[in-house]
Amino acid sequence: MAPVPAALRDVTIVQGPFDQPAGGTNYTVVAAYIDSNGTTVTGGTDTLDLANAGSAIAGFIRDGKTYTPRSLALLQPYRTGSSNVFGTVAMSTTTLRLTPTTNDFSTGATVTGSNPVDAPFGVLVGCVVT
Repeated sequence: MAPVPAALRDVTIVQGPFDQPAGGTNYTVVAAYIDSNGTTVTGGTDTLDLANAGSAIAGFIRDGKTYTPRSLALLQPYRTGSSNVFGTVAMSTTTLRLTPTTNDFSTGATVTGSNPVDAPFGVLVGCVVT
């Protein structure tokens, strides 16, 4: 698979109803929004990669802390017009890797770079924060 660099469009911290204890591990969930920045991601052969995901997330949050991704889940599919592209997500060392799929999460789907982005991919990223 050929990696296509992802553009990080936004990061938001997901607020929960419970605070973690002061003595425990600081585990924070963020929503990271990515797209291909106008580059086509060919279904079945390409992945959308956010290199150095923890550093990229920390760069958006700007609190001086280190974010180490530990868990991932798709929050929202990519949308252009009435077409949605879903995807599976995984970490490869420090790279967040999204493989575009149809809504069955197994059939490859293409993100056409020339199409306008109505909604980027949203990925929930659970991070250990130090």
